[in-house]
Amino acid sequence: MDKISINIIDRKNKKHILEGKKGQTLMELIDEHKIANPYGTCCGEPQCGTCHVYVENEWLSKLSEKTEEELIALDNASELKENSRLGCQIDLTAELNGLTVIIGPNSNQI
Repeated sequence: MDKISINIIDRKNKKHILEGKKGQTLMELIDEHKIANPYGTCCGEPQCGTCHVYVENEWLSKLSEKTEEELIALDNASELKENSRLGCQIDLTAELNGLTVIIGPNSNQI
């Protein structure tokens, strides 16, 4: 499967169904469609936390473990939850076809 369908709920609670490619990160997919701003401002370095997403619990076991870098970068994000992840650390794979995420709030938003 080359195309991966991802369900994304933006910061205004609008649902988007986007098609990503294997090897692309979730951050790159969301950035490409410009449905959140600012988003991914550190370009995937895991430093800023602006690509914070909430992953539906049923999908968490299909993701790789959080790295030390991701844990540190998540400290920059607002309203962390158990299912908080960084979009830049989620590589799209066939196993993630149908994944649903909610874009986290931006701590810089007014």
